[in-house]
Amino acid sequence: MLPRTTPRPGSAAGRRPAGPAARPAGPRRRRALIAAGAAAVLLLAVPVTDSVARDLAEERLADRISLRQTNLAGRPDVSIEGLPFLLQAARETYPEVRVRADAKTDRGSPVKADVTFDNVSRDGDGYRADSASARFTAPYSSLGDGPDGGTLVSDAGNGQLLIRRSVLGAPVVLTAGVELHDGVVSLRPTAASVAGRAMDPASPLIAQALARQTRTLPELPLGLRPSGVSVGADGVTLTARAEDVTPA
Repeated sequence: MLPRTTPRPGSAAGRRPAGPAARPAGPRRRRALIAAGAAAVLLLAVPVTDSVARDLAEERLADRISLRQTNLAGRPDVSIEGLPFLLQAARETYPEVRVRADAKTDRGSPVKADVTFDNVSRDGDGYRADSASARFTAPYSSLGDGPDGGTLVSDAGNGQLLIRRSVLGAPVVLTAGVELHDGVVSLRPTAASVAGRAMDPASPLIAQALARQTRTLPELPLGLRPSGVSVGADGVTLTARAEDVTPA
């Protein structure tokens, strides 16, 4: 009878055959790597496609607005907000569209327009929005009579205007707040001086100096209704709102 022998550790006889889990992945691993690479490419491609589609839509809207709004001085800058854009485009509904443009009033004065449309959707061959809020800013260079007319308007700080002009040969300097009542923009004097001497801002002479600065607002585009007026570093800004508008 032959003696029993015990295989030595590490010998071929002592190693267990490898199970299925220990076999090299081979083709399966390569397929997984290819799938992961394809997914990465798609993730990178989606933002690029989204951005290109957004740019094209913004250009189309800018062209339509240019044709509809004849008081614009040049092509408007249109921004469509919200992500992902492709989903919005498929629904033909955009939560917010912002339009910024240089425009001119009926008198030919320059104005910077900044209009935000909410919930813009396709409507037949055009677009409609649930509401619109606008800011129209008139620069100081367009206010007053200019250097030749005798009246200069600038920012006095604290939301007020600084006005300089000559009345009956005397230099008048005053500060005034801006008010809006029933579509009329007027000035409310808060301080005044004539020939360097302080005066009562409610005096008739000051009222005469401000009479030319009262403005009746023209009809605003898109059915916008004036809601307020303010003074800032860039000029005098009129705010307005409207419901159910057709931007393009």
